Amino acid sequence: MVLFDILRYSFSSMIWGILIAVACMALFVFLIKGWYKDATFSPFSYLIGVVLFVFLAFQCVLIVGSLKILATTDDFETDITSIVNSSYDSTAEVTRDQADGILHNIIESHPILHYYIGGIGGGEFSGFTAKELPHAMADELRSYMRWYIFRRLLWCLGFVIVGAVCVIRSMSKLKKKVSSNLRRSVSYDDF
Repeated sequence: MVLFDILRYSFSSMIWGILIAVACMALFVFLIKGWYKDATFSPFSYLIGVVLFVFLAFQCVLIVGSLKILATTDDFETDITSIVNSSYDSTAEVTRDQADGILHNIIESHPILHYYIGGIGGGEFSGFTAKELPHAMADELRSYMRWYIFRRLLWCLGFVIVGAVCVIRSMSKLKKKVSSNLRRSVSYDDF
């Protein structure tokens, strides 16, 4: 599973992901309470908040881990360059099978990359010379990681929207009950 490999890759991804999720939840509560000043959270609202926190924390851990992989892409490129330079002439064109072998070697060196470039076949990189191949592979990894991070952010946004709608609905019912009880207790004779 991706999460466990990211944890093995960097425990700080988990810490930072959870801290970011806590900050997002604090902002979430602050904005909800700002818009609905006289409403209070119901037990259902708290349950929604806990579920939302778990989903956001998971996504944030994945995002932070992905950012760390993105930041180390230059190191992966250096490793690919050393593999290519030790096996191929720099002006020779790399075949599909050779590119598959290079991908297999880099995934063996860095198993976490299996989740990100494991589905990419060597055919993606055929037609490159041995000198161009490391940069092409690193660019593909960067591109994929940016897309991966963008998808995680979209999941977070979706979770927050659904969570906000659910919390607001649970609060608005409570708010209506409070306001109707308040109207009953105030009579026109008081004025």
